[in-house]
Amino acid sequence: MKIRLVRTMLLLVLAVTASVAAAMDAPELIAKATEASGGAAMKAIQSQKATGKFATQGMEIPFTMLTARPGRLRVDASVMGMTITQCFDRTAGWSINPMSGSKDPVPMGDLEIKGMKLQADMDGPFVGWEAKGFTVEYLGQEDVEGTSCYGLRLDTKQDIVMDYWFDAESFLVIKQNTRIKVDQNEMETQNYPSDYRKQDGVTVPFALQTRRGDQVLNQMVIEKVEFGVPVDDAMFVMPAATAAAATDSTGK
Repeated sequence: MKIRLVRTMLLLVLAVTASVAAAMDAPELIAKATEASGGAAMKAIQSQKATGKFATQGMEIPFTMLTARPGRLRVDASVMGMTITQCFDRTAGWSINPMSGSKDPVPMGDLEIKGMKLQADMDGPFVGWEAKGFTVEYLGQEDVEGTSCYGLRLDTKQDIVMDYWFDAESFLVIKQNTRIKVDQNEMETQNYPSDYRKQDGVTVPFALQTRRGDQVLNQMVIEKVEFGVPVDDAMFVMPAATAAAATDSTGK
């Protein structure tokens, strides 16, 4: 009788455990995460400007990041009195880096464009992920630095795979693992967003730490976020090369 009771209790525990594990799936998790981040409110916002500082290799770099629909992004950072610009206009990207010895714009490579395109998506990668050609896989539940989380894997099918870990209570991202395939090699980094604040119905992380394993690569602190800022379309257009560069290229 006791053996039967133990078996019955064991089956009951297994049934409860299975039902809890199956209680969350990818669509439900995406819906909860979208709601937690204020996805509905973000839909109505046409532009966003973030101002802050980026700390890396002992330097503190002020920056502004402007994101505008549809899928445009511009980042301007001040380094040693010079301005480095990275820009994506939905289809192509370019950058200006005076520290390389030239102030002329340079077209971005394919991998840079893929990364900028993901970052320029104001709604985030999970909104309309099927139409974007992505695949999503539910990874289950796991502790991330002492916090119980639900995991989702998003494969862009363009050499970038991202694992997101959402706080099981708030459904906000507390870790994002990104794997990027370059030729036959794979680069992997981890992002840890924090200091979430709600503004105009949207929940924004005001801090982000990037690591590779146990090594901290950089830290970003946002000081100010503005929604609905005026946007000049010309800001995203790749400027012409300087006259000096044009002269050198023609030999005249």
